Amino acid sequence: MENFTLDILNDLPLFQGIGKRELAQFATSIPHRLVQYGEGKPLAEQDHPCKELILVYRGTMRMYTHSDNNRFIFHERLQSPVVLQPEALYGIMPYYTHTFMAQTEARAIVIPKEGVTLLYSNFEVFRLNIINLLSTQIYRQTRWLWHNLSGNTEKRIINFIHMHSTYPAGEKILEISMEDLGQQINEPRMNVSYALNALQQKGLILLKRRKIIIPALEKLLQER
Repeated sequence: MENFTLDILNDLPLFQGIGKRELAQFATSIPHRLVQYGEGKPLAEQDHPCKELILVYRGTMRMYTHSDNNRFIFHERLQSPVVLQPEALYGIMPYYTHTFMAQTEARAIVIPKEGVTLLYSNFEVFRLNIINLLSTQIYRQTRWLWHNLSGNTEKRIINFIHMHSTYPAGEKILEISMEDLGQQINEPRMNVSYALNALQQKGLILLKRRKIIIPALEKLLQER
């Protein structure tokens, strides 16, 4: 168990740069467990308390986010290695804001909150890595406040999808009606329908009933 843990820690973002001696110390002194999630099983759920740090080192996940009014759902596909919402572990609202489901069999190291606190105290590199991760998230969110969201309907749709994406690349799925999307971007339904069909003709999205599939967000962003 311990040797296996040491092998996989090197591939996880929060442990990069930590020496072998420190990794061995983690394996023997920090509470943690290895968890396997079957296909379709939840790893964490939106609005549920976050009491542990989940570091997925194998498998593919689907991340779902429901809007507050439940009028739309945003999907993203995540590939390991990935850390599931470390920002949700502390603060005045320690709750997950996304739901994570295993799309394939997934495996993770799960560290309880008290174990993460020990890591903060005893491993400077871990502390710096998580500060860097959180700082990057804050920077991206702050930049969005000053992003130019004007433009034609196509650009407004693309900006809306980009704004709700955690990662600016890969497959995304937006479950929403054209009426609701129009309300979100302040455009009439007819304009939304025309713009979506134009994007589909360019091969950038695929339209289904109440569903917009974006195979590669990075290609869609080139249209802005």
